[in-house]
Amino acid sequence: MEEGLEAVLALSETGSITAAAERRHITQPALTRQVQRLAAEVGVPLVRRQGRGVALTPAGEALAALARRQRADREATLAAIRGQAMTPLRLGCGATVGLTLLPAALARLRAQLPALPVRVHAGDSAATAARLLAGEVDAGLVTTAAADRRLLAVPLLRDPVVAVGPRGGPSRLTLGQLAERPLCLYARGTGFRTFLDELFAAAGLFPEPVAEMDSLEALRELVAAGLGLSLLPRSVVAAALGEGRVVGIAVNGLEHAARTIALLRRADRPAHAAFDPLRAALGTAAEAVARVG
Repeated sequence: MEEGLEAVLALSETGSITAAAERRHITQPALTRQVQRLAAEVGVPLVRRQGRGVALTPAGEALAALARRQRADREATLAAIRGQAMTPLRLGCGATVGLTLLPAALARLRAQLPALPVRVHAGDSAATAARLLAGEVDAGLVTTAAADRRLLAVPLLRDPVVAVGPRGGPSRLTLGQLAERPLCLYARGTGFRTFLDELFAAAGLFPEPVAEMDSLEALRELVAAGLGLSLLPRSVVAAALGEGRVVGIAVNGLEHAARTIALLRRADRPAHAAFDPLRAALGTAAEAVARVG
């Protein structure tokens, strides 16, 4: 949504698609797509033709005003951060979640706040939540939000769970048929494996995998090598699907399965001064991942 808001704001301030695209340093079709995606998200038109230019609808003007307020808040926050001693931002996250969102987000954050020290601490969702409660990190990227009122979760990305197999494998299966195939699944005792086990158990299924690993990327490569089938987050297999190294399998009952990547912080304490810029940077990275997926 952030890209769409910036595009609408540029249109509001220039009154021209050409000028708005130049201000955003993107092509006119790219700017048009950003506005169209935002319009689809809110469900109403945002732009109308006016002579040789364009004008925003009332809904578009309202969103431009929102973007203007957000920009002012962001600039005020950044100015406050730059004016104080840089307290390190301590961030907890798992390896896969970090690989999915963190590189692009931290690059964007570094560009905004080059003097901000960032410390990244590896750990699964449970370990990250525990570190937050212990005051060892300031924020955490998780896929399984802890049920603790002291923690506030900000959803970033809905990451669908997809079934994949090697080239030449089946293209459609029932959940029962999938359970009977050789499966490569995430390690037991993790939030994602618990999610999968509950998915199967709800259908009365209790598969025994041929491989269990604590790396989603390693499972993807085992599938590509032909060891078996797997259920993996789409963000982990999007590139491999595009390259044809693995194939997607339509599975009845899996249509709505997804994990949510969220940013956690303590709800009962003031947020780190850089939390909002971090959240914005992660949101932009999540939008990019969703488009690719």
